[in-house]
Amino acid sequence: MAAKVKDSGDALEDDFQASDTEYLSDGQDGGEQFDASDDENDASTAGSKRKAGSSAAPEAPKKKKQNKSKKARAEINNTPIGKRTKADQIEALNDSQDRALEHLSSIERDERRIPVSAIKDVSPFALDHTLVHLESFLKFAVEAWKTKLLVKDAQAIPSKYAQANFGKGGADAGNNKGGKKEKKKPLESVDNLPKGAPVVLIVSASGIRAVDVIRALPLFAEAAKIGKLFAKHLKVPEQVHFLENTCTHICVGTPNRIDKLISDGALDLSRLELVLIDAHMDAKKRTILDIQEIRIDLFRMLGLEALEDKFKSGQTKLAFF
Repeated sequence: MAAKVKDSGDALEDDFQASDTEYLSDGQDGGEQFDASDDENDASTAGSKRKAGSSAAPEAPKKKKQNKSKKARAEINNTPIGKRTKADQIEALNDSQDRALEHLSSIERDERRIPVSAIKDVSPFALDHTLVHLESFLKFAVEAWKTKLLVKDAQAIPSKYAQANFGKGGADAGNNKGGKKEKKKPLESVDNLPKGAPVVLIVSASGIRAVDVIRALPLFAEAAKIGKLFAKHLKVPEQVHFLENTCTHICVGTPNRIDKLISDGALDLSRLELVLIDAHMDAKKRTILDIQEIRIDLFRMLGLEALEDKFKSGQTKLAFF
């Protein structure tokens, strides 16, 4: 466990990114007689000049290669993390972890690495990583998403969104009088869905950002309430009560609060398939991996034994959006 930090990530949310060598001959005064040794010295000097010139020539391509490497690195850094290659995502994740857990030795940090096999390759997802496409991303990232994210608890009270679209009478109630509106297929109801056991856990940098993420998921709000696991709206006891009594397929929260709810046993990870890191860039072009007090919370959360076991077993994947 990382050392306790004075300010946690949640604390921010209540107020809501070789120089050339010169060779000289050893010649004497102009009046002296010519000596064969002088000729040998001159020849040796000329050979040394040619040798020095030939050794200096390759320096230019090396400098060009270094400039190219810097340019490539800058290009990677300017690319949203979610759109980078899997190798570059792993590098960014490990670099952020090293900075967050700098008080640990390199061996201890290596032991806490997220397994490479647990990082989901999202390169086939061609759309931009913006909230407009978040629902499409979850359909891509979660296998058989309809049977996991669009089923409702038979005992649950319909959400406001579902009532607005379907009404109390089911799918037909959502149609207008002219019958022009296409009928929606009623969601599948399942008995005994587990409480407080999300399939997807989205981790955002702040409560304000988490609210925006939840608003971008109206489709999945039809089936089950989305868990709000951050300090902006609810206190811990209220969130514990919600998780103990509500079926939720998706939870959105901040690292510090998620850490506490997992540690307290309120958040059930038995169905968890995807931990989605919301790598949104703020006005200062910082992401959740860049802000020190938040990334400390993030890697403390990811280092929880309950989550580590899920990553190592292959049941849970980690992805960036």
